[in-house]
Amino acid sequence: MTFACWNGLTPCKAAQDAIGDDYDEDDEFEVGPNGEFIAYKNSTEGRKLYEGLGDRHLFDFVGSDAMKSAKADVFLFYSQTFSENEVAIKAVDTIIDQFFEPGGWSQCFDNIYAIEANIPQELDLYIPSAQEELYNWVNGPNRQYEAAFRIIQSGEWGDYDGFYLMEGDSVPIKSHWLDVVLSEIEVNRPFAILGAQYDGDKWDNFYEQIPISLLHHTNGNAIYNTSHPLLERLVGQLEVEAPCPYNSIPYDYRMSQMWVEGTLGIVPELAPKIMLNEEGENITLSDNINMFKKWADIWEKETPFKYTPVIHNYAATNLIPRHLGPEYIIHGAKLYSPWDPTRTEVTLVVSEWFFDRSIHLIKNLDEKDHPFSEVVVMIPPAAITHDDYDMMTEVPVRGQHRAAPDFMDLCEADIKTEWFMITNSYHQVSRHVDLMFTPGIKNQPVIPFTPATYPFCFK
Repeated sequence: MTFACWNGLTPCKAAQDAIGDDYDEDDEFEVGPNGEFIAYKNSTEGRKLYEGLGDRHLFDFVGSDAMKSAKADVFLFYSQTFSENEVAIKAVDTIIDQFFEPGGWSQCFDNIYAIEANIPQELDLYIPSAQEELYNWVNGPNRQYEAAFRIIQSGEWGDYDGFYLMEGDSVPIKSHWLDVVLSEIEVNRPFAILGAQYDGDKWDNFYEQIPISLLHHTNGNAIYNTSHPLLERLVGQLEVEAPCPYNSIPYDYRMSQMWVEGTLGIVPELAPKIMLNEEGENITLSDNINMFKKWADIWEKETPFKYTPVIHNYAATNLIPRHLGPEYIIHGAKLYSPWDPTRTEVTLVVSEWFFDRSIHLIKNLDEKDHPFSEVVVMIPPAAITHDDYDMMTEVPVRGQHRAAPDFMDLCEADIKTEWFMITNSYHQVSRHVDLMFTPGIKNQPVIPFTPATYPFCFK
């Protein structure tokens, strides 16, 4: 997924001609209200727009000189061993072949390498469903991160200041994203880790119950300064903790726990089952708070964990373009197409139990941004139907007397369009009804759901 986007969105301005972007060095960028940007020639109006937006979209004005003072290489990093997996070899060879094709995104990078962490298959584990029972459920990502840090730090492949860990579900959404990332690194020095907190909506219902170290942790898709002494200590501690229950915490979250323990004195709690040994007895963990506090005393004032709006972490969140802002790279999100009125018509069915409870919903329809081309109000057999709906809204509204129990409205409503949504008269239409559709020819509505077979479904 990542490299497919690289072919469509130029990583740097140096490669735009080869990929096909029409860009002039004197161009600036107008940023629309939804976070998209449009190239335009220098103008007073454009400068006024920029000044009005302030820092929020400052990244869209990054110059092309970032690549002149910095060099970047691509590392294709496999958690296990290439020689033992033909699929991995084929995948890497395909990307390397693209790199050596004339032009394209390869102009933004000096070299490309395929490296491996050599984690045995039986230890390359990632089992989220066992995170409260198995201490090494996330052993694969933890060991791979440590290996990445040590390989880049070693200097064996070149002299690097750090690395950007960009997983396969980190997707660029704007051109020149590499230029912007490199500029952000320069602006934020010094730092140990530069990245993003969680920006999705999956935590909303239990936000107040989330530990501080998780709320403020930097997601693993971040930029790591391999020369920073604090990061050296954090990674070293991860390596020490590999055989113990702390290995049940993903590396990015665990480093945040260490920092919070040192700065605020909050010792993390682990899942009770993970704290038991093979005999069922409680495991006693070493007391690290004094060591972590010494680290905090040395580096807290320089703010070693920093955040950049250039990268957003949307893990497990469904989005449409309107939800995006200044970010250039999104992680973990599923990006869908918005509703297109020229392709899809949608009817709203409203279950009514009296005759006028749905009036408030209907009267306010014209103030909303919604996709409904018609409204069908399902009313009881003896109720009076309104004949003045056209005075309440510009949307066509029909009343229909139900001939079956109200729970059958789903099947009995007389629908003329291919798709419909159903609600009842105790609800109202949201200010923005953000329907999501699959991109491409099918253009089908997307309905989020949790499979009944998922381990957490009934918890």
